[in-house]
Amino acid sequence: MSRLSLKATLCMFVALLMAALWTQPASAYTWARRVTVYNAFGLCVQGNAGIDHKKPGVLSGNLAYSETFALKQGCGTGLNEPDGWAATRAIVFKWNGSGWDACRSSDWKFGATGVNRWGPWGPELVFDWGGWASCGPGFYGTQAAAFVWDGSAWRGGSVWSGFEQATPAGVARMREPAVGSAPALHVKPPSVRPAARAR
Repeated sequence: MSRLSLKATLCMFVALLMAALWTQPASAYTWARRVTVYNAFGLCVQGNAGIDHKKPGVLSGNLAYSETFALKQGCGTGLNEPDGWAATRAIVFKWNGSGWDACRSSDWKFGATGVNRWGPWGPELVFDWGGWASCGPGFYGTQAAAFVWDGSAWRGGSVWSGFEQATPAGVARMREPAVGSAPALHVKPPSVRPAARAR
């Protein structure tokens, strides 16, 4: 009887724990998905940008996200491009009260592009930017670079994640940037030239 009672208590504990976890918000991140940054001459380049910060009781982390996709002109069908022909990078910005200052940035990540059953894919970067401790409490966002080599030049641009407040516990809500506010473009194409496509 005691073994059965212990098993029932354990099952009830697991069920309550799962219920508590499932009722928590899924995340604390802000995200822009599949934003077109270039669409001409047989190529469409799209990118993702995201920002997240640690929040107690929520599945979260101090992470910046960037991703690059290559598609045919018109942005309908994904392209298979060789390794090194797509690049992504993340720059985290902090609102200074009147404009956006660069806080931290990642190195370039290069890779191939392609298509699977979920759609286009390409190089993806997850960058630990350190949270509010990096540049102080405030509003933060990610500017992601999304570039694809077309055989003669890098084509693409930047995607803004939007912003969210990252502060330690007990800090009052701060005055936030205007809706639609974004940093000036700091993203330039990679300086490296990829290897030629294999024949």
